Amino acid sequence: MPPLILLIAIALEGYVVLAVELLAIRQLTPYVGNATDTVAIVIAAVLLPLAFGYEAGGRSGLGAGDEFGVRRRLARNLLIAALILGLGLSHPSLVAFFEAVEALGVTQRLVQTAFYASLFLVYPVYLLGQTIPLVGHCFTYADLPRSTGKMLFFSTLGSFMGSVVSTLVLMSFLGVHKTVIVTLGFLLLLAGFVGWRSDRRHATAAAGLALGVLALNNGGVMRAYGIVSNNQYSQVQVRTDPAENSRLLVVNNSPSSKVAAQPERRFAYVRFIETDVIGKLDPARPHHILVIGAGGFTIGLEDRANLYTYVDIDPALRQVSEEHFLQGKLTPNKAFVPESARAFLRRNRQAYDVVVLDAYSNRLDIPADLVTRESFAAVRQALAPGGRVAMNVIASPSFADRFSRSIDATIRSVFPFVTRQVMTAERDGVASILYVDCNRPDDRHDVYTDDKNRYFWDR
Repeated sequence: MPPLILLIAIALEGYVVLAVELLAIRQLTPYVGNATDTVAIVIAAVLLPLAFGYEAGGRSGLGAGDEFGVRRRLARNLLIAALILGLGLSHPSLVAFFEAVEALGVTQRLVQTAFYASLFLVYPVYLLGQTIPLVGHCFTYADLPRSTGKMLFFSTLGSFMGSVVSTLVLMSFLGVHKTVIVTLGFLLLLAGFVGWRSDRRHATAAAGLALGVLALNNGGVMRAYGIVSNNQYSQVQVRTDPAENSRLLVVNNSPSSKVAAQPERRFAYVRFIETDVIGKLDPARPHHILVIGAGGFTIGLEDRANLYTYVDIDPALRQVSEEHFLQGKLTPNKAFVPESARAFLRRNRQAYDVVVLDAYSNRLDIPADLVTRESFAAVRQALAPGGRVAMNVIASPSFADRFSRSIDATIRSVFPFVTRQVMTAERDGVASILYVDCNRPDDRHDVYTDDKNRYFWDR
């Protein structure tokens, strides 16, 4: 029977592998999105080396009962894995990595994901995968069935804890950067304890690596990058421009909302929605307005007459926006519901005079459940008779790609009289495109202009 510390090593290996997988998916989201294809690459980069690690650990050459050799090999594996993962999961390293690959001309997100996974996930997971067969050398062959069951029990229990604790507890209450510290801290603490009896230099190396992990993931580093929140849902930054006296809220590396001393400096589509959609409502009574994708709560920010409901999946968004972005409290006519849009629409019983869909912040992080015909039908069902819908979509103005053609056709299948206008200059083949439902085919709207741009309705 091996010492308890080696069984704990198996449990922590299961915990760390699952936590690392989830952390990698979360940390990659601002750069490559979290679509099924990118997530599949990360999962593959964990499962395949894990399998090879199991096989390699079984032919380690250690003799039965060689606890000293097991401890030495485990400590070495854990330290190397912590070193590589510490670089791959830390925000400064991620920024440097993606700047480097883009400078090399690697811009395709799936290639970037595969490159990242190969560099930062494959080898450390391969090393961690050796844990179970290495510890197996401390069991006697006569007790093989029972010992195998015990090892798999501890490993699977650790995996369960890694999936639950890392997301629902650590990322939610401490943030992603502190979750990296805790996860790798477990790994380094284990390396120090396991390796203490075989070579005390392992404990020294673990302490040094722990300081490195802290240096890359402390609150000061996050503040230096302008990050004010980074939970399991999103990474939020606030960037200040003193020249135009404005603040920009950036969610997952995509500009989400903007406030400025001069109203014309705000996003054009927000100004248009406020003036040509909300501004055309009958002022004789307050109207109910639903905003899906709260961002920085800038749509209707100065409106005190109408009743606003903002829906967003990130529960920290209101506090973060009020404290760091708006620098003031929302007015009493504005309510915030921290919930997924589809769940909210499913249980909603309120009829809204205006629904604004503003959840498509960038092409990398589009909520898949909000681009289906069923989701647009749910939005239509939430409208009051004669209500209007405005949808800000990041897509190709010329329908140059399949996504732009598909989402346009899907929107029009539910809102047949929708109008479409380009709100920003095209960049990397895409732009901000505002869809507004006209309710009837004979609706007409004036051309919208400002100092820099002229936008036309497109049927």
